[in-house]
Amino acid sequence: MHERLLDQAVRAARKAGRVILEHYRQREAIGPKSDGSPLAKADLAAHGTICTELEPTGIPIVSEEGEDLRLEAARYWLIDPLDGTKEFLAGNDEFTVNIALIEGRRPVLGVVLAPALDELYAGGPDTGTWAERHGAPRSACTPRERSETCRMAISRFHNHPDAEGFAITNRVGLRLEIGSALKFGRLAAAEVDVYPRFAGSSEWDIAAGQAVLEGAGGAVLDWNSGRALEYGKPRQRNPRLLALRSPYTRAEFECHPYAQEIP
Repeated sequence: MHERLLDQAVRAARKAGRVILEHYRQREAIGPKSDGSPLAKADLAAHGTICTELEPTGIPIVSEEGEDLRLEAARYWLIDPLDGTKEFLAGNDEFTVNIALIEGRRPVLGVVLAPALDELYAGGPDTGTWAERHGAPRSACTPRERSETCRMAISRFHNHPDAEGFAITNRVGLRLEIGSALKFGRLAAAEVDVYPRFAGSSEWDIAAGQAVLEGAGGAVLDWNSGRALEYGKPRQRNPRLLALRSPYTRAEFECHPYAQEIP
């Protein structure tokens, strides 16, 4: 069942990605995310494309671009049609299409597509995770040995002052700026080892990446409790989180407790 739904989600993401790229080529003329800008058009067009592709599944859809609602359904799609608006505006190609399926408050499958980079990551805890990148054949994302020096993903536009302390305390050797949910794909591909997210985030920002990373043996954890993130929370907001690829574990990192920041 999940394999079939994953295939449908991949098709939806691919079609949405093609729509986004049509507008991305017009980015020289864009400004803020206002109605009528190529960015807004890309976002809404991708949303419509994904909804059209997923509607035949009969599963409800929750989206950043949809109504602000809480679903009581035990199963629903959670999508972000265009994650990484600053990446889109800057023209650095690191924006993504995110599609996740939530069951029982957990993401059971996810797709993260960076259409401008031709990088797609798809999978979940029950299916495993695979990548299709740069025209190469599909390859499985599986746990790999530890890096010689710890590599930490950071945001290019949303870096947090606590990131410096985390890096020093945990002897991070390399910091890599990566946009949007692409961070989770790179974690699944073992190109980065840890991603501490200090600011709050929306559930649709993280769900697809969490499924992808868990399918590769990694984890996305609540910073304070150390438990896997769950979904359907009030305001659909996440606390601080720690994302790790396998074989790294939370116990290896010093994570000072913080109040649950949900800005």
